[in-house]
Formats: sequence, C-alpha cells, structure tokens
Amino acid sequence: MAAPVVAAWDEISYTAEGQVAVITLDAPERRNALRNQLLRDLWEALDIADRDPEVRAVVLTGAGESFCVGAELTGPDTLIRCLEEDVQGHTPTGYREPGGRVSERLFDMRTPVIAAVNGDAVGGGASIMAATDVRIASDKARFGFVFTRRGVVPESGSSWFLPRLVGWGRAVDWVLSGRLIDAQEAYSAGLVTRLVAPEDVLSEAMAYAEMIASQTSPTSCAHAKRLLAQSWQHSHPRTACEEESRTYAGLVDSADAREGIASFLERRPARFGPLDERPENRF
Repeated sequence: MAAPVVAAWDEISYTAEGQVAVITLDAPERRNALRNQLLRDLWEALDIADRDPEVRAVVLTGAGESFCVGAELTGPDTLIRCLEEDVQGHTPTGYREPGGRVSERLFDMRTPVIAAVNGDAVGGGASIMAATDVRIASDKARFGFVFTRRGVVPESGSSWFLPRLVGWGRAVDWVLSGRLIDAQEAYSAGLVTRLVAPEDVLSEAMAYAEMIASQTSPTSCAHAKRLLAQSWQHSHPRTACEEESRTYAGLVDSADAREGIASFLERRPARFGPLDERPENRF
C-alpha cells in the first residue's frame, strides 16, 4: 500500500490513505467559520483529490464540535471585506463570491464527496454541505440558511441546491425566515442523507466512502454524477434517456463492465480500474 498523502494549509488539512481522501475544515477555535483564504484552500484541496487517480471517494468534515458556522464576521480576512480583497473571484462580469466557487467545484467533482457533518452547519457551511453528494450528519447538529438575518442573500450555490434537495416550499420557508433547523427536520426534508450519533459521524462517513471506493467503478460513478447533474436541464425524459443510452453504449463493453459482470457471476469482489479518461469517455 502506498504511503499516506498528507497536506496542510493554514486552516485545511488533507489526508489520503488508500482510496479515500479526508478534507477537514480545521479552524475549531472559531467553529470553522469561513474566511477567504480558507475557501481558496478548500477549492485547491478538492481539486487535488479529484485529480488524484488513487482517490475514489472524498470525505469532507470539520474539526472540533462544528462542521462550519458560516462566514467569519470579524478580523482581517472576513467575507465582509471580500469585495475589496478577494480579487481571485473577480470576472469581467463582476464579483464571484468564493463559497460559490467551492460549491461549483463540488458539483463538478467526478469523485463522490461525502460530508461528515459533525456539528452545526450554518450559512455558507450549510450551503457548501448541500453541494456534496451524500450528507451524514450528527443527530445533534443544527442547520440554517440565515442570510436574510444578516442583511444579505443566499450564497455558495444554496439558491440552486436547496430547492432541489428539499423542495421549493420548504426552501422558501428556510431561506426567508433564516431560522435554525434541527437535525430531524433536516433529515425529514432530505437536506441530510442519514443521522447518526455525534461520535459516529466520521466513522459512518468513512465506511460509506470506503464502500464506494471498493465496490463501484470510478468511471461509472463519474458518468452517473454527470447524468444526474444534467437531468435538471431536460424538459422531457426522452432527452435524459437519449443521453443515458449514449453513455451506456460507450461503457457496456468496457473493462469495468466486463469486470462488474464477471465478479457478480463469480461471487467475488470486483476489481475496477482507474477513471477511464480516453477521449471518447471524457465528460
């Protein structure tokens, strides 16, 4: 087995051992509140994981008792000052807030991302969590899209992700009121995938990530994510069926498809290859 890959930024830690990478928001003294540099580093850590052929699943979590309580509101590198200081986000058409760039990167990930929501996820923390593929949360966690209570608007892609996860009516309720949502309501609405005891969050997320890494084809997962992501733009299921058929035809005689069938018939674990990036298989 290859040696673990360990990287650290000031407030992001990264470890990849085996086929699972763990990315941790690592500012527990302020409950992992978001600063500009933290978000830039998080984008880079996600990008590194997605480009690593050894990594087949990613776990995103927070250090300490919170997942992330949203924007840091005081200090020299707060999101309040981002219009002047976060020049990386500027484009010819105007400002791009850094949390949104992280959510876009999560959406574009070919590698599945599992959020291990170890505690409260509020504001930008809830928005970034909503952009992950699977969300395993503490049954003591609270969630809040509190932007209207701070005089701003939803960010980090939450105006797109939230209605798709919980429905239009509930999204409007949560966003306009800005109220805190307990774990059971979040689970019942579909914001989180599974609730577990606080002490079990990371181990459950790791077990889920390891299941994906060991039992699924990374090429199939990447294509499946793309098909699901594109489904929102289709006005008729025929278009989705056509895209599924095109993708299926490109994979049905692949090495992974042959291995998936053989392993099932032989009653043994599958041994899938790395992400197939041949020109005809790119995304």
